Amino acid sequence: LFYAISQLVIERIKIFNSQAIITNTAANCGGGYPMGNLPPEFLNAASSMASRTKVDIFNSQAIANTVWAFATVGHTNPHLFDSISQLALMKLDSFNSQEIANTVWAYATVHHPAPALFFAISQSPLPKLNTFNSQELANTLWAFATLSHPAPEFFDAVSNLAVSKLNTFNSQELANTIWAYATVYHYYVNPHFTNGILYEAIQKVESLESEQIVNILWSIVVLNSVDTEAVAPLFSEVAKRYHLAQNNFRLSREALSQLHQASMWYSEEHHCKESLLPKELRDLCFNHFSSSENLPSKLQRDVVQTFKSLPSYLGVSIIEEESRCERTGYSIDVLISINQQQLAVEIDGPCHFVGYSPNGATMLKQRQLFSLGNTPLLSVPYWEWDMLNSKNPNTINHNNWNNKSNNDHYHNYNGEIKRKKSYLQQRLQQASFL
Repeated sequence: LFYAISQLVIERIKIFNSQAIITNTAANCGGGYPMGNLPPEFLNAASSMASRTKVDIFNSQAIANTVWAFATVGHTNPHLFDSISQLALMKLDSFNSQEIANTVWAYATVHHPAPALFFAISQSPLPKLNTFNSQELANTLWAFATLSHPAPEFFDAVSNLAVSKLNTFNSQELANTIWAYATVYHYYVNPHFTNGILYEAIQKVESLESEQIVNILWSIVVLNSVDTEAVAPLFSEVAKRYHLAQNNFRLSREALSQLHQASMWYSEEHHCKESLLPKELRDLCFNHFSSSENLPSKLQRDVVQTFKSLPSYLGVSIIEEESRCERTGYSIDVLISINQQQLAVEIDGPCHFVGYSPNGATMLKQRQLFSLGNTPLLSVPYWEWDMLNSKNPNTINHNNWNNKSNNDHYHNYNGEIKRKKSYLQQRLQQASFL
């Protein structure tokens, strides 16, 4: 029936108004039609029609329903999502909590950034935030974290507000919420909030899926804001399930890696007596974590080449690219030697940051490598390196190397190399290696 209706809409799309298109799309998504199996012709026709005509007459419900429907079936039309984000900005005051949550969830689900819209939502006044229920709060936080949109004031406000509501959060909402704070590395969160989530998770531990338990553990490890013994019941539950399931115990590769990081935090970072996980499970986690393969990026190759071109008297040499820390299992972008002293270098691209601040995964890696890896660590952020490029209009000018030849490509390139060498030397000097 739904398929037949969608075919009829395709044939008569021009006589449908925008509300009819939305209603039909949302009905298909929510009315039992298998997700992802809607006819592509219908989705293309509906999104094209909605983006070309009359989006300005959408009310807040129509806006939220439209993006939610297309995100639910995994169909994105960049022009449609851009148009709707601009319209949503103009009508944001009329959005209720569910419409806000559904809208940001949709943008995050299709990975379509809408920075102006998300910024406006992050400025929502406290009275409006008070109307959000647990699912709406969790979905909104998840969306901000998924799109790496910085909103520290918003995260502060939600943590203070949610403390009294945590008993209403279900398992998935607890996991998504603490994951969001860890992912954006909002480490200065209200301690009553993190302790409250941990308390609720322990109370609901038997109803939590194994992946959710690991997700909560990893998030607490990233934030590093609770006593290690407080999480013991979560580790014990994972161990119990492993013993009961034996060969049928299943976790995703990502969850196994997170569990390895959590185990290191408990037994090595904080020097607890021994891990609460059985050795077989610890070995499984370590093997998955340390077997991941990383291909060097263009940025990494450029930094490595610049290290190789530094003057020989500095005593800098490349030991290994994509090195592996034997103790922790972490991959290190470049391991270099400076006057016979080893230095780990991490070259961090955009995916490692929320705005210009390292995200939770990056901070955890740096912290554990620093405390457990026995090798000093130097991070090269992508935006600092990009500022040294000749093609960047905001290029940093060190010692006026590039002033006299701004229009000469050769001299520009030569100046870029000098700037990059100077940058690495300065970073090494700041770290007291030169």
